[in-house]
Amino acid sequence: MRIAIIDDSADDRTAIANYLHQYFHEISCPEAAVIEKFETGEQFAAHFAEGAYELILIDYFMHTMNGLDTARMIRRLDSFVSIIFITASRDYAIDCYKVRASDYIVKPVTYAQISETMSLIDLNMLLEKQCIQITCGREQLKIFLKDIIYCDASGHYVQIHAKGFPTLRSRISFEKFIKALLPYPQFLLCYRGCLVNMDHMVRIENLDFVTSEGEHIPIRQKDCGRLSQTYYNYIFSKVRSHP
Repeated sequence: MRIAIIDDSADDRTAIANYLHQYFHEISCPEAAVIEKFETGEQFAAHFAEGAYELILIDYFMHTMNGLDTARMIRRLDSFVSIIFITASRDYAIDCYKVRASDYIVKPVTYAQISETMSLIDLNMLLEKQCIQITCGREQLKIFLKDIIYCDASGHYVQIHAKGFPTLRSRISFEKFIKALLPYPQFLLCYRGCLVNMDHMVRIENLDFVTSEGEHIPIRQKDCGRLSQTYYNYIFSKVRSHP
């Protein structure tokens, strides 16, 4: 899960990030949180794009571009990302909800507040909304991560094999493309030019992953033991987290 924290206090950014990591650990979330921290709304705006994050926590009171202006910018580009405000006063609660914030937390932030707020958010829904944007020719496409079966390199292109799509080709280096996916635990590099989504691998047969579509994806023999163990550990962790 990709999370952004926007706060002009370095101590608050660190504390919030630590509380979030603690929360995800305590609930045995199957996916690690990838947290990015920003000091100002302007700094965040320079990095932001639709689908870049599932959750954004924003300090309401910041210099120049305040939290409300930052949230308005976010909503112009992304209608679905969950927003939580961090504020010094409850007086601004109505403003928070005008940009469809999920909640607000009054400083000083405590773990109990983070835990209570996060418990009200449907994490499964956030995970379902995770996506990337790719360029195919002149077209910009949004692909949900849950639909990606595997990706492989083809010359100067990356081929994305996803449910509901024909094979998609994007002119980008494979190494650059997979940087956006490798932080997610379901994606595994099975050889130098191929990345699989383990959620769509139904078994390992001989030296191949077998996909939900019946395709066979080869595994390098020297890496078979390590990749097999990674796959089985991932499947076990999913089963354990969904009793």
